[in-house]
Amino acid sequence: MKVTHLFIGSFLLMSFLFSWRFNSTPKTSTVFFCEGSSLKIKGSSNVNKFECVLDMNTLSDELLVSYIESEDYLNFTNTNLVIPAKHFDCGGKMINKDFQKLLNTDEFPEIRLVLKKVMKSNITEDCTEAIVDVLICGIKNTYSVPITTSKSIEGNNINGVLALNINDFSLEPPKKMLGVIKVSPVIEIDFLLNFKVD
Repeated sequence: MKVTHLFIGSFLLMSFLFSWRFNSTPKTSTVFFCEGSSLKIKGSSNVNKFECVLDMNTLSDELLVSYIESEDYLNFTNTNLVIPAKHFDCGGKMINKDFQKLLNTDEFPEIRLVLKKVMKSNITEDCTEAIVDVLICGIKNTYSVPITTSKSIEGNNINGVLALNINDFSLEPPKKMLGVIKVSPVIEIDFLLNFKVD
């Protein structure tokens, strides 16, 4: 699998919220990915819904991350993650082609994320919030993403949904059949990641 090709994998470090303590010394950890992880981009039009699934075999088995702890957050350094945009399967050749055309994958083959900060949540023990820069087609926007974490016998689990508007990246939703079928500019990135931390 390709090293560093991991979308949203940085959120795996939410697991530190189960046992973090204040320490301003920079730390490095390795995250190992397990079976059962998934990443999907969901969208809709005025006539139906669609789902594009990332081929998880294109991602790395492990990821090295650096961070600094405080009482209220984890501050990440050099955590620049990449999604290989051409490795999404939307269920058919034509919709795959439309998806890649929308993201202009010939010129911009990757979607980049920079994890900035992970904060404790005031809601429940297993909910946290991450601040992430998202770079698509050369345009960067910052998002706050709610994350839910849990532990299992196999390791740790994290899941969440990042909602964004593709117009914020100067992307125009495709229109079909002379504009009769219109795709909504709002999409959701739905992820479930299983992992262990060394």
